[in-house]
Amino acid sequence: MGWLKLKELDMKESHIRKLMSIYRQYDEMFMEENFKLFNDDLKRKLETSKKIDITMKLEEYKKNKVRIIDANNPCYPARLKEIADYPLFLYVKGGSHFFEKRTEGRYSKDLNTKRKNIAVVGTRRVTKFGRSACEKIVRELLPYDVTLISGLAEGIDTVALSTAVGKDGKVIAVVGSGLDVVYPYENKMLWEKISESGILISEHPLGTKPLKWNFPKRNRIIAGLSDGILIAESFKSGGALITAELGFSMDREIFAVPGFINYPSFEGCNMLIKENKAKLVTCAEDIAKEFLWDIREEKSILYRLTEEEKLALSQLDEEEGLEELVERTGIPVSSLLSILMKLKLKGLITETGASRYIRII
Repeated sequence: MGWLKLKELDMKESHIRKLMSIYRQYDEMFMEENFKLFNDDLKRKLETSKKIDITMKLEEYKKNKVRIIDANNPCYPARLKEIADYPLFLYVKGGSHFFEKRTEGRYSKDLNTKRKNIAVVGTRRVTKFGRSACEKIVRELLPYDVTLISGLAEGIDTVALSTAVGKDGKVIAVVGSGLDVVYPYENKMLWEKISESGILISEHPLGTKPLKWNFPKRNRIIAGLSDGILIAESFKSGGALITAELGFSMDREIFAVPGFINYPSFEGCNMLIKENKAKLVTCAEDIAKEFLWDIREEKSILYRLTEEEKLALSQLDEEEGLEELVERTGIPVSSLLSILMKLKLKGLITETGASRYIRII
């Protein structure tokens, strides 16, 4: 962990990045044949860094169950190196199995393999339609063994991650603060669940506040880790479009959910589609086809429904209210409420408002 000493010395990140690109290990710089090549100023800085004791700091991270992965670590996600200003250090909590070391020249199950990584991002000011569309597509993606990546902000990020966590999906949340500073605080429970069953990632050390300029930087990590990026709902400017543009420049597949033309919160999605920067998607199968994933028929749950459950489900391709469902199905309201609750628990429908429902799979 010698590279961390240079960060403690407040050496410029660009300088550390340059040194790390030349030398695999911190100690290599002090070999006589290497050290003599440095100018006097750099020699003094390196000598000073050797004297820095980071034992207490490392203990603090261990106590907080946070791993530090430097950019030369075999566990560091190789795709992040495609970013010009890639993070020098990743602070990681949870999901140690995602960061296993190289074995026999290969990476075992980690972020460097052909894992199916799909980022889902969007506006904080999510609409009922955007929430429903995001939940639907995320639920449909999970059977493809997708790892869902997002930013843990309010709105679409929270919808996507909570939907995946609720279905025991694989998730990675990239945050703009230290891993001991929960932001937004309303997501504390979700944050804790992800740290237990998924992965929390930050490029910021413990104690870092969620400063506004941290979040645009965070977006490049989301884009870098992903194979494809879904913009679930976005205004014509904002963080989601920054992530989309970054992904586009990295040759990632970009997808967007189309929205009503009079909804400002979908102007960004519609613009990306119109400019051929994103592929229009209405279901997870649209994404799966782009990557030539096996199209799994995960519909077996439908065959375990009662006839009344199937009847109610068949009426919910569009949003419907309780009274309309009673009239269309002929099922008494008391029985129908029980049926709708079971369908919700099975993840087949969602309640969009007061006694209004829509099918999501």
